[in-house]
Amino acid sequence: MNNIIKVLEIILPIFVTISLGVLAKKKNTISEEGIKGLQKLVMTFCVPCVLFNSCLTGDFGMESVTAMTLVIPLVLLSALWAFRARKRKYPYHNLPMIFSAQESGMLGIPLFIALFGAAYTYKIGVLDLAQSIVAIPIIAILSADTGKNPSVGYVLKKVFQSPLLLMSILGIVLNLSGAMRVLNDIGIGVIITEITGFIAQPVSAVILFCVGYNFSLGKENRRHIFELCGIHLVMFAIFCLIIQAVLCLVPSVDAETRWAILLYCALPGSYLSAGLGKTKEEATVAASVSSVLTIVCLIIFSIIAMIAAS
Repeated sequence: MNNIIKVLEIILPIFVTISLGVLAKKKNTISEEGIKGLQKLVMTFCVPCVLFNSCLTGDFGMESVTAMTLVIPLVLLSALWAFRARKRKYPYHNLPMIFSAQESGMLGIPLFIALFGAAYTYKIGVLDLAQSIVAIPIIAILSADTGKNPSVGYVLKKVFQSPLLLMSILGIVLNLSGAMRVLNDIGIGVIITEITGFIAQPVSAVILFCVGYNFSLGKENRRHIFELCGIHLVMFAIFCLIIQAVLCLVPSVDAETRWAILLYCALPGSYLSAGLGKTKEEATVAASVSSVLTIVCLIIFSIIAMIAAS
């Protein structure tokens, strides 16, 4: 009985918050501009602070390095398949973005925090850093093709200026260099983590509310939508098995690392994919694929929560 209550304590707040987002859109409680403002707030300030604190205090072991090293070629393979499939069967300009990055920032991190707390966020944060090596050039290529940005260089500059990337790297550098220990000795370190921790507090609720608000399922192209969802799920399930198998060769891999990999592979493709479409149809297909995969991810998350709580 206690385990059931513990699972409900984790799952119900998430589903209620997402449902409130769906309701807010239906009742027009908040405009789309308002939602975009909330998303910009959390992605510019809150999530970077979460990643900074986690990378600052995380104990980066061989398992994290191994997982990062494996994510890069696997995600690259997925992206290359998408480029090929775009020419043969699924003629959607933004298709590669669905397969080149998982939505770890907007969904994975809040879910992982709900399960294991903010202190372990770096476990999934390092996977996000690894996939960015593939995602950055994909974003550059797709954005340049749409004509929304003047050059690939401009897109790369914007991505490398991302607060998520910069704060993660800053946290890792301060951690591994030993600089944070010096700051802690003189009392400044605690002040820094208290400030960033305070800013990070609303991240989970706001992001999950936005996920509910942005949920959609296009009436057209449903066959392609569900086919792409199936391919995505199978592909990343295989990736998960490969990474977990390799980690068996690494001594003393902790449970949080394995759960982080499982959750990462269960995530939907990047929510950015909808915004990279050339047409309304492409945007709708991408948003629909993301929405269906989000539902599947939440179901898998619920199962993970039940197992972790037992």
